[in-house]
Amino acid sequence: MKKVANNRALCDGMKGHNYGLPDCMKFILECMGWGERPDFWDIAAITGDTVAQVYNHNPTTGCEYCVSGYLAGPEHIGYVFNTLGYGHEYVTAGQLNADNNRYIRKIVEMIDRNTPVLVKTNLNDMPDGHSDVRTYGLIVGYDNEGKTAKLLFGDAKTVDCVLTGENKMDLIFVGEKRHEVTLEELYIKAIRKMTHWLTLSERDGMFFGASAFRAWANDIEAGRFANENLSLWENYGVYVCNLATSGGEPTYIFRKLADMNQSYSYLAPLGEKIQKLLPAESPTGGRSLLWMQLEELGGGFWDESGGGVDMDRVKTTMHDKEKRSKVADALRDYAERLDQAVELLKTGLR
Repeated sequence: MKKVANNRALCDGMKGHNYGLPDCMKFILECMGWGERPDFWDIAAITGDTVAQVYNHNPTTGCEYCVSGYLAGPEHIGYVFNTLGYGHEYVTAGQLNADNNRYIRKIVEMIDRNTPVLVKTNLNDMPDGHSDVRTYGLIVGYDNEGKTAKLLFGDAKTVDCVLTGENKMDLIFVGEKRHEVTLEELYIKAIRKMTHWLTLSERDGMFFGASAFRAWANDIEAGRFANENLSLWENYGVYVCNLATSGGEPTYIFRKLADMNQSYSYLAPLGEKIQKLLPAESPTGGRSLLWMQLEELGGGFWDESGGGVDMDRVKTTMHDKEKRSKVADALRDYAERLDQAVELLKTGLR
């Protein structure tokens, strides 16, 4: 058996690292000798995961509740690798199964070089392990001459996956470094891409940005979550977790970039204006006030007394038309604020 040397857990919820792709990319960069930066939050701004809220009007598919989960595929993953300065090879499940031995050899080659292989799959296709969602993971080792891949999705314990030629997962191999990328450049790219993530069009019932909050609010008011047959955590709680995870993270990039390079000093006031529209506990991140407001209205998921997830309170709220209407109003108000933030971005970055 062979594993990468610096194996660690993925998606540490205690650190708020709830998005798979940013942590997988961070892990890969660590193995390739990068230092502490970019960190999880820097990469999550690049991927759009901390920038735009998501919401699915359809029942959950088990994919990750974030931009990278909803856009998972060659185009989005290619954008992320290119932004970080690397080439890559995207291998679909069909290609993997059609030429199984070739890609087994390539997996062995990558692990022997101490480089993980990115995996794009789905909870329904890769059910092993304790999770409510799954889109991204890593191959961090192999056994049986590569015929058994060691998959990492959450904690440091790996899951064995026999490569039979019938597997339902895409593989992405990191390639050569194409160009150097500084942290300053990553921040510039993240800021310039914000309006893109926030204004993405609806895709098969999946919504982004302000549209996500409005679609969510409409479903709340229409009584979708009063349905006893609908699992509340997978179809409601994960979206509260989405906004709780992102918090106020993207807004402080403006100040950090201005501090790095005075030629971007004009961005600091822009960031401050956006922070006033989308307030969080502190001017450099922290819990968003919307999340705290939802908790007060009975539309959150956190049980302070028990220190864990409590969907019973949400269930009670969703069966009360007046209470759920207040939750919907809070989401719509935030959507209006996001619209204003987008206009500030368009004007300020012109």
